[in-house]
Order: sequence, then structure tokens, then C-alpha cells
Amino acid sequence: GPNYKWVWKAKIPLKIKIFIWQLFQNAVLTRDNMRKRNWPGNPSCSFCRDVETA
Repeated sequence: GPNYKWVWKAKIPLKIKIFIWQLFQNAVLTRDNMRKRNWPGNPSCSFCRDVETA
């Protein structure tokens, strides 16, 4: 897979590193990802009404 060493070497808080890594892995629970897991809710963004994606 892709090389994510730059994420772990960056001088940013650990929780931000983990979030960035999850974002690149498409593991952040956005509404489109939750729909793939049979979430019954509305997939549109609360702000712009487009389908929410990472």
C-alpha cells in the first residue's frame, strides 16, 4: 500500500495523525461509509445537503 511514514513523522498531535491515517484508509465514519454498513439514516450533509463523503 501507500507509504504513510510522513503522517507518523509529522509534528502534529497523535489524535490528528490517527485521524489523517483513517481518512486516507477511508475508515472515517462519514455518512456514505455508514450507509455501506446498513445505517438507516439520511446520507446527505447537514450543511450543504450533498451526500456526505470523506
